[in-house]
Amino acid sequence: DDPHLYSIGTPSYISLERTCCGWYYGKPATIWSLGILLHQMACREHSFRRGQNISWGHQLSLPPRFWFLSPQCQDLIRWYLSMYSLERPSLEELFCDPWMK
Repeated sequence: DDPHLYSIGTPSYISLERTCCGWYYGKPATIWSLGILLHQMACREHSFRRGQNISWGHQLSLPPRFWFLSPQCQDLIRWYLSMYSLERPSLEELFCDPWMK
């Protein structure tokens, strides 16, 4: 899988490495986008506020008012949105996660 330099899509769903470095790998970037979607569905808001710049070292935190999310769901969202693309799960790993079953 070679790095990609160009992307098409909604800017708020584009992976961290594409935003910060100008390149990305397709599979981990897809997982990032799925993480944004899962966070949005579970928390009823986007992971990052409109206009907020995502940067290396930016830690995703789930607001206290979303205490109702199970620890497993919170862990899954954080795994999808790992800062380093190599730490994100593969699609196969996601389907095996107990929360997804």
